[in-house]
Amino acid sequence: MKQKDLEILLSQFQKFESPKIHLEQYQTPPRLVAMVTWRAFQLGDIENKTVADLCCGTGLFAIAAKILEAKHVVAYEIDSDALKIAQKNAKFAEVDIEFIQKDVRDIELKYDTVLMNSPFGVKGSVKDQEFLLIALQKSKVCYSLHLMQENNIVFLKKFVEKNKKEVVEIIKAEFEIPSIFRFHKKRLHIIEVAILRCL
Repeated sequence: MKQKDLEILLSQFQKFESPKIHLEQYQTPPRLVAMVTWRAFQLGDIENKTVADLCCGTGLFAIAAKILEAKHVVAYEIDSDALKIAQKNAKFAEVDIEFIQKDVRDIELKYDTVLMNSPFGVKGSVKDQEFLLIALQKSKVCYSLHLMQENNIVFLKKFVEKNKKEVVEIIKAEFEIPSIFRFHKKRLHIIEVAILRCL
């Protein structure tokens, strides 16, 4: 399967039915998921690896990892409504994924690779570095999405170093957000994000 084929498949999946603002439930664009997981695949971080999708939402990262032949994929999500959609999407894709309803800050197992689009902490009470810390602790390599702001990236790089790991690659991308909440003024809002690869 090619990256474009993966994107086309992911675009067919069910999205959030009633997204919750306090959980910052923005649908990760299929194009972005395909790009990140394909890069991870190219670098040997997916095939025959144990992979965890933290804050899995509707399950796109988990499903993409399994399609790209991860050995075992576990998807963690605190919201039961999102988890049901993720399970439906996995069934549609005919892939076997272990889904667990749990706050990712409480997970105990470790994985080869973590993929994560956690809340940025813009609307919620929890900042993204709390989730990043878990990703660093529970993986050999992790890929995490963050707001592409210079001060934020400088802070996160220092945070990673403080926790004895290193940001070895930063992938810049656009994240499309359709109008789904009352405060949205535009039909489509585009933000810049950075995908950090940490070892």
